[in-house]
Amino acid sequence: MKYAPSVGVKFHEDGSVRHFPGNTFICHVNPTLDLINELAWAQDQLKAMACGHKFAYLPISSMHMTVFEGVCDQVRLAEKWTSKLPLDAPIDQTTDFFASAIGSLGPHAGFEMVFDYVYNCPIGGTAIRIKPANEASAQALANSRNQLRDATGIEMPDFDSYHFHITLSYRVIELEEHEKEEVKATADAIAERLSTTFGLLKHGPVEFCTFDNMFKFTPLIKLS
Repeated sequence: MKYAPSVGVKFHEDGSVRHFPGNTFICHVNPTLDLINELAWAQDQLKAMACGHKFAYLPISSMHMTVFEGVCDQVRLAEKWTSKLPLDAPIDQTTDFFASAIGSLGPHAGFEMVFDYVYNCPIGGTAIRIKPANEASAQALANSRNQLRDATGIEMPDFDSYHFHITLSYRVIELEEHEKEEVKATADAIAERLSTTFGLLKHGPVEFCTFDNMFKFTPLIKLS
């Protein structure tokens, strides 16, 4: 049995969530939206696959779109760390620093997003790619990310090519070829439905969050 890259990092071999602390800037999906039911339906389709047991599924309560990645305690690479603190700085120190640095940024909210496609990540799991619904939201997101980059001193290698998404699952066990075909067919079926049911997702304020693992993101500051 071959385990996926998420094992030993974000998940254990049995699919249970692993201690993986860090901080990040996200927009939670409003739990009162009908979209939450669609995301739950999409997860159910994945869970029902013959190879569904090879994935770990994020709780519906944690559904979110990452606006700007923070740092992770166990990922101490210069290109994924803040240039404003030492590479060995405690994670709590980075959290305190970011909280102070974003204090004067003002409101970052109201991004309008629509469905793009369903993506099966070669090193992750299944995610719903979403994109700005209009030029105003595209510009607002770009401005938000630029301001957060400047404030935090984090410049990820994929800053200019980053794709917004809502993660549904992480692969835990690597797939056989026929299982990859099943996942693709399931993703295609999910995409066919969401292309008509996703609607317009209007986000609330960007939330600066901490996390101990991939199952819960706790807001510290809302940029509203």
